[in-house]
Amino acid sequence: MISQPAVLSRNSRTRGAVLALLLVFGAGSLRADTAWETWSSDTFTLQPRETFQFRVGFADIQVRSWKLVVDGGLSRCDLSVLRVKGESLIYYQTDESRHEAVIPWGEGEEIIVVMTNRQHQATFAVNLLGPPRDQVHAAYSYHVNRALEAFASGRRLDAEAECERALKEDPADGVAKVLLAGFLRDRNFYTRASTYIEGALEDDLPPEMRTLAEGLAAELELLRAPLPKPVADQVARAEELLGKGQARQALDICRGLAEDHADLPSQARSRIEMLRGQALDGVGRDFEAVDAFTQALSFSRNRNADAVIYFHMGRLFLKMDNLVQAQGSYTIALQYGLPSGLDVQAREALVTIGNRLGK
Repeated sequence: MISQPAVLSRNSRTRGAVLALLLVFGAGSLRADTAWETWSSDTFTLQPRETFQFRVGFADIQVRSWKLVVDGGLSRCDLSVLRVKGESLIYYQTDESRHEAVIPWGEGEEIIVVMTNRQHQATFAVNLLGPPRDQVHAAYSYHVNRALEAFASGRRLDAEAECERALKEDPADGVAKVLLAGFLRDRNFYTRASTYIEGALEDDLPPEMRTLAEGLAAELELLRAPLPKPVADQVARAEELLGKGQARQALDICRGLAEDHADLPSQARSRIEMLRGQALDGVGRDFEAVDAFTQALSFSRNRNADAVIYFHMGRLFLKMDNLVQAQGSYTIALQYGLPSGLDVQAREALVTIGNRLGK
């Protein structure tokens, strides 16, 4: 069997992991690992047509992803890598002298590696490569790790989707709840974000994630406008429907809220108008959506909330092919301070708009 790689305890995950996770919710952005370091190495001599297999588990290399390298020099072999959970094939190549397979990883993961020699006796070097040990970010469940990687590369919607997959696979995945709450917070879905945070705080969270969850809970308490419970319940329902793509049903709720609760505090009315704008956008009533977002801005007293509203306006104007106004909205959104992830999307949109305008 392959020699066991150095094992990291949960407590030995570098303090840099905490900073990396803080960046998920702050103004910075994560960067994918660009260098690999050998975590474990072994050699095996195989007879002609001999097959050899071994297993690697998460306890052996506690990282978000790693690389398996099998090098035979001038000799060739077949290699297959099977993910035990779900029995999915990660890698399969035949008659190669060098194999490299990137392994998406997470808590509870295990792979089976099968090497089959070709026609002559040969020796193969097997290496498990991971990020440098002083750059190891905290590793969690499989889908949460994929979410963190997606967020690091600016694919915010993919990150959200991975968190949702994590919760579908394990409804008690507290880390996924914390991350998803952060994404929802950035989109001003404060009620849904609070629901996830409350659930996360009831779960068995790693210490660094509990710190983030408690901070996010306190922040959401300040961000959420004080609402009577019936109104808060309807706002939460509208947010839920928008998250599911059911914009027409969400619009009905928002219209009723706007008509029946004109005496709410201005920041609460701004939230409702922003939700109404998103719902109108979702059903293709673009000009009415512009008006709703404009109303949301007129009621708002918070530059951070304004930034998100301008972001939605920029996306709407771009959809309407109104490039100049889209450019202006995205620019203001960035100036006001968009959350990380949304700022990446805004900058990418500005590049696209600039190219189309010939600037």
